[in-house]
Amino acid sequence: MEIHDLRSFLQVLQEKDLLFTAGKEVDWNHEIGSIIGTLEPSGKAAYFPKVKGKEFAVCGGMLASMDAAAAALGCEKAEITDFLAKCLENPIKPKVVEKAPCQENVLTGDQIDMDRVPVPVHAPKDGGPIITGGVIVSKPVDGTRQNLSFQRMHVKGKDKISIMINEWRHLKDFYNEAEAQGKALPISIVIGADPVVYIAAGLRYDGDEMEIAGAVRGRPMEVVKCVTNDIYVPAEAEFVIEAEILPTQRELEGPLGEFTGHYSEPWNSPVMHVTAITHRNGAIYQTINGASFEHINLGNVLPREPLLKNFATYVSSGVVNVHIPPYGSGFLALVQIKKKNPGEPKNVALAAMMTYVNIKNVIVVDEDVDIYNPADVMWALSNRVIPEKDIFYVPNAQGHELDPCSDERGVQTKMGIDATLSDESRVLERVRYPKVNLQDYL
Repeated sequence: MEIHDLRSFLQVLQEKDLLFTAGKEVDWNHEIGSIIGTLEPSGKAAYFPKVKGKEFAVCGGMLASMDAAAAALGCEKAEITDFLAKCLENPIKPKVVEKAPCQENVLTGDQIDMDRVPVPVHAPKDGGPIITGGVIVSKPVDGTRQNLSFQRMHVKGKDKISIMINEWRHLKDFYNEAEAQGKALPISIVIGADPVVYIAAGLRYDGDEMEIAGAVRGRPMEVVKCVTNDIYVPAEAEFVIEAEILPTQRELEGPLGEFTGHYSEPWNSPVMHVTAITHRNGAIYQTINGASFEHINLGNVLPREPLLKNFATYVSSGVVNVHIPPYGSGFLALVQIKKKNPGEPKNVALAAMMTYVNIKNVIVVDEDVDIYNPADVMWALSNRVIPEKDIFYVPNAQGHELDPCSDERGVQTKMGIDATLSDESRVLERVRYPKVNLQDYL
């Protein structure tokens, strides 16, 4: 089946046995988050047709596994990194349409009520209902180039939302420029869309990330102009919240479970005024659990693996594949190589550390080790690492400020592990059982 929106992606996940559908009504206040969290080890997404006190369905954990990401992209799991790298080099501009499903229902003025939108309270100590699965579409106040990004947004009232904006985001540049002029910055929040829109939003790209989404699909993505601003959003989005970030106004928002697996502190953040809510008939709200594999996949894994492979391959042509596993909070990188020189793994590990400040620990393995299987990686650590020879440290290196192992400025010690087979090691053949199709035995 061709994926073109959230609904078709749900069908694909169902066909691949990657979707759990709740058979009873669930509560948006913590219960949805708990179910998504419970499902995480299985790699399955969740669909909730009935939500207590709400008229719309909810889904979450849509890209919580690399299997789901591969299904969304239409490639094999081992091909994801190279496929995204190719898409970044071959963008396709979106196509503007006049009418779109995302505007089948338009709420403005007194009709606006964010309480109608089923925004969950996810983790037990989250500060309230926080939009985590919203793709923000923005542009400079006096410009035309659009940008996609993720930010957490705390719902505070019928038409009031506070938004945390990371310092290094394009959105922050746009807001600073607008605020300096005493102007509000119009934005639109897309909730529920073709998964490639979500994947593209996590990428750092100097153009419109909708062009990368188009490259993945091999065709222009259809977009439509919003009702109360000049921003263009995916035509088949489930919800679009149109708003403006007000100048000079700040308010505490959060806390929220962050990608490190810890709760963040409440943050003094800008305030938004909602100008319109539009949605499809029978809309489905899409959410992301904070501190989940999906959170890390979208923010650290999918957008950063292409550059990681580029850096590692520059050092060694023997690099086969790379992975930033979600269970490492974005701080761990795995590199699979066909080793030609005993010093090669350490050089590759150093290159990986230079790719992003987040990458703190690097494990380099042989090509017979499955970097998508934590058990296989741990097997290599247990059977191929001679600690005094194969582990090295880089003290006083720049890391991420949110890493609890760094100081307040992100300074930390990084670690490289050569988990490849040593020339001095006894070469023993691994036990490998042939794979069979279990359906033949039912």
